[in-house]
Amino acid sequence: MTTVQSEVAALRAPVTLEAVRAEGVSAEAAPSAEESPVSSRQMSLGYLRRHAWPLISVGGLAAIGIASTSGFHVVTGRGLGPAGFGLLAAFLAIVNIASIGASALQNSVAVVTAAALASPADAAPRRRLDGATVEALVLGSGFAGAVVLASPLLADALDTSRLAVNLAAATIVPSFLFSVALGRLQGAGKARLVSGYSTASQVLRLLLAVAALAAGLGAVSVVVAVLVAIVAVAVLAGWHTRDVQVQGNGAFSRKSTVLMLITLSFAWLTNIDVVLVRIYSVDDASGAFAAAAVLAKMGLLVPTVLSLYLLPRFVFRGADAGAVRFGVNIVLATVLASGLVLAAVVALVGDLLVSILFGSGSGYGPAAALLPWMTVAYLPWALAQGLLINHTARASSRAVLVLLVAGVLQWAAATMLLPDLRAMIVAIGIIGVGTAAALFVLDRADVAREARRG
Repeated sequence: MTTVQSEVAALRAPVTLEAVRAEGVSAEAAPSAEESPVSSRQMSLGYLRRHAWPLISVGGLAAIGIASTSGFHVVTGRGLGPAGFGLLAAFLAIVNIASIGASALQNSVAVVTAAALASPADAAPRRRLDGATVEALVLGSGFAGAVVLASPLLADALDTSRLAVNLAAATIVPSFLFSVALGRLQGAGKARLVSGYSTASQVLRLLLAVAALAAGLGAVSVVVAVLVAIVAVAVLAGWHTRDVQVQGNGAFSRKSTVLMLITLSFAWLTNIDVVLVRIYSVDDASGAFAAAAVLAKMGLLVPTVLSLYLLPRFVFRGADAGAVRFGVNIVLATVLASGLVLAAVVALVGDLLVSILFGSGSGYGPAAALLPWMTVAYLPWALAQGLLINHTARASSRAVLVLLVAGVLQWAAATMLLPDLRAMIVAIGIIGVGTAAALFVLDRADVAREARRG
């Protein structure tokens, strides 16, 4: 907890756009004309020295959060038993779906905030609610209202109680407001604080769940503990970032809409495959595919962590073609290397991992056979996600078009190939390669255009 506490403690005073500008974060927007010329190698080494430790620290905090989430599932799964954990799982399913929209909003707010820091200060009068807050309230309230109205159907479909569904609905607006606060911090270049707050939320959930179970309370109490953790961090983060509001950007502008569509489209592409297999295959096969997908998609965590730190810096340095090209190359090299390591690990000990996580003799044996192939198939998707960092910084509508085309191809492949799981895995890999290649070509074209302008 020491690392997390130190990050959150750094926000005892509210963060403001003026304070961030004074720290010189937006000075990354362009190199000084008076700087002495340096070689490409010297520039590359300088970038690595400057950014290596911050990236490692962000990754370390994220690892603590992942470990806390895993601990939460282990503790609650064992403490509640199958029936109680089923109720909690249904609650978390709704929370996780809402988190996709919240994540999209976070990226949008981060880019808009970073762009504001890279521009002259806006003298427009401050509004009580900025565009991002309005978006969070509208989207969050709309989603929460839909969940409440559909609670009888959802409770029946998820085999849970209406209370669990309604408690899940209560988390949605705070989650969206929390994402606005995280987006402001991310756009201000404070990636460690973003990771610190996210990790603090996961740690708090774990501690409250342990306390509830130790007191002999049941599943509903654990659900309430998750709700309390979400609301607590949302209130704290919102208070500390209340002065980091970008004026002059209305709600649901073209830019913010494109930014949210990028995140939502990619989330759809990397999650709908499990649903498609469930629809077009038998239960046992879809269960094995879903189990293998959990492990195979671990490679997507690497570009997610890189985005926390690099997204605002791509906005700051958008006009510096050399810096952007180097940054994208580093992202691709890091994602590729980590993906190959993951593929090697699952090829060597995939059977053991499946046995540990899902139990030996539990019917998940086919997952171990699928796992190495799925890990390779998802590697180009991890590369595509890495490329999307710069596309998101540019609010590229062409990237949205590429993702939409990939979605159509994925759906067509599922209808033609399933229930043949191996053929579907090959199709996922091929579509991923095409998507990553298209995004790479668009990225290089954008960088070349910026270089010509410079």
